[in-house]
Amino acid sequence: MNTHTNSIVHFPILSRANLVRLNRVLAWAMLVTPLIQFFVHAKITHCLLLDFGLLIAHGILSLYLFGIPKVKREKFTFSMHVMGWRMAGLSPRNLFLLTGYRIVLGLTALLSFFVPGAWVLALLLIYPLIRMPATVVQHLHAAIEYAFQRWGISKFDVEWVVVVIYFYFFIANLLRA
Repeated sequence: MNTHTNSIVHFPILSRANLVRLNRVLAWAMLVTPLIQFFVHAKITHCLLLDFGLLIAHGILSLYLFGIPKVKREKFTFSMHVMGWRMAGLSPRNLFLLTGYRIVLGLTALLSFFVPGAWVLALLLIYPLIRMPATVVQHLHAAIEYAFQRWGISKFDVEWVVVVIYFYFFIANLLRA
């Protein structure tokens, strides 16, 4: 007896690989938007809302896909997962995840200023908040470096050029407003 199988290919849209691709598109969109916004003379309020929306979407998707940084043999470490301190023995992947996680901690501290009575949370997360500019630069540089490695462009050290161009147009948009 012969059995015939259905030859229709199932292509799940929300597969993990497609979500990773979407997350990369969101990350590159965050890098390109200041340049586009500068040249089209967009309103700064709309620009910041768009950038914040992209940041939140990228952050949520990254936490869903990759989780929080982990230390071997420990599930939760107060100093790293609450304070954002770097632990010894982190793999390069977890160091990268930690820079993204520190951004989440810093944004949580910033947003807690808008919630009455949540200033205690902001005080607890003061280290990630103060360290936010350096964390963003580290995260951008590492993300661009990984992207260039995927594309085979790792022979040149152009990551810093992309980071400087990003911050130039981001600051130029703020000053233009």
